[in-house]
Amino acid sequence: MPVVSARVLGWSALVVAVGATIAVVPPLIMPVPERDGAPVAGQPPSSPSPQPSTTSAPGPPSTPAPSRTSRPPAAAVPGKASAPAPPAKTTAPTATRFSPITVHAADPANIRVGARVIDCPTCVDGSRVGYIGGPNTLAVRITGVPQAGERTLTVVYETEQPRTLKVAVDGGPARELTLSGAQSWLIPVHVSVRLRLPKGTCWIRFFNDTGSAPDINTITVS
Repeated sequence: MPVVSARVLGWSALVVAVGATIAVVPPLIMPVPERDGAPVAGQPPSSPSPQPSTTSAPGPPSTPAPSRTSRPPAAAVPGKASAPAPPAKTTAPTATRFSPITVHAADPANIRVGARVIDCPTCVDGSRVGYIGGPNTLAVRITGVPQAGERTLTVVYETEQPRTLKVAVDGGPARELTLSGAQSWLIPVHVSVRLRLPKGTCWIRFFNDTGSAPDINTITVS
């Protein structure tokens, strides 16, 4: 009996030990497959599956395609000179417009020293200036000359016989003219001479310090 009791006691102890082990160690839990992606109740949610990265690996830099509209610079040809640039166009300076200036010898703005105004039915404005010569002189005022330079002076005069007329600008040297006229005090004729006039206003003097001069009707500068 003591031997049987010892065996019984040994099996009892073994059963107790196994029961304690079962109570201490939890049973293994087998994973249960999910349905439609939803976890089964009572089970912890599964970690999301890693998705493959869509970022492509860096590659070598791409070379831009050459533009179709760009052209390479023309290469210089050895030994050949490049064509010279055309000369720039230059505009010639415009000449100052100058309208003829006509002054009557009997104009009150003129200066008469000893000379007198004479009636003349065939003359411009019906009069002329006579008795010029010796100490008697006539100075005509010219205004509005746009710039200095040579001008044409046209004198309308009357005389019955050849006479000498001297012309000077602003006290300058005199030009001497021998005039024969139309041999009539009633027929006006004209004579032209080139004189250099200053810009603006000047005086043209008519005289003959050695004799008589013809009568003068009008003076025109052009």
